Amino acid sequence: MNKDLTAFTEEISWFFQENDKVEIEKRTLELSNDFKNIFPKLTKLIECSRKTFLRINNIPHILFAWTDIDEEIFGWLNKIEDLENISGKLSAEHKILLQNIGGIQESFNQPEDSLTNNQNFMFIGTECKLGIGSWDEYYKETCDEENVEPIDHSNLICFVEEANGNLTFYNPTTNDIILFASDHCFDDITPLNGQPEYTFYKYDKIKSFTDYVEKIADEWMEENANC
Repeated sequence: MNKDLTAFTEEISWFFQENDKVEIEKRTLELSNDFKNIFPKLTKLIECSRKTFLRINNIPHILFAWTDIDEEIFGWLNKIEDLENISGKLSAEHKILLQNIGGIQESFNQPEDSLTNNQNFMFIGTECKLGIGSWDEYYKETCDEENVEPIDHSNLICFVEEANGNLTFYNPTTNDIILFASDHCFDDITPLNGQPEYTFYKYDKIKSFTDYVEKIADEWMEENANC
């Protein structure tokens, strides 16, 4: 294994199972002009990364790795999917992201307080879902307790899920970012207008899907010794 894959397997020791088939492939990555125009900060971050192309149980992945300012390897393992198997409800920007670099399945040694921390998945098309799912009853009860009218969340696309159950959505019509957080310690979010605490929030400085992606790029660039 190369040093980046070794660092990943040491940090995420549970990821590979004994019977997994892992192959390293020789490939190159060419970012599209649409990707470069929509995500200029992420483009810079990706272009200065070390890339290991993997096939894990015959599913293509890319391990993006960098060295941070403390000389520690950090990075993302991204899953590459066939967009034909992914909901047509995803936004154009989201699809362009997936077509170029896939979605983040695992991140390791991430910067402190980054949006990538403690996430079950980020952006992966087949993991995305509509609405708040099993949180619906909790949400209705919370609204009833505070005599608040629930919002219709059935068209919101969840593209990030935290280990604690918090969900990040975008509205596919407006591209606005909305966070559902029953448990949080964020300083940069405000309850959605008219909604109870510990339900729906807006980020104070992240308005759109593109803003969210570029914020991640900013956070990883700040700690990066490669770029």
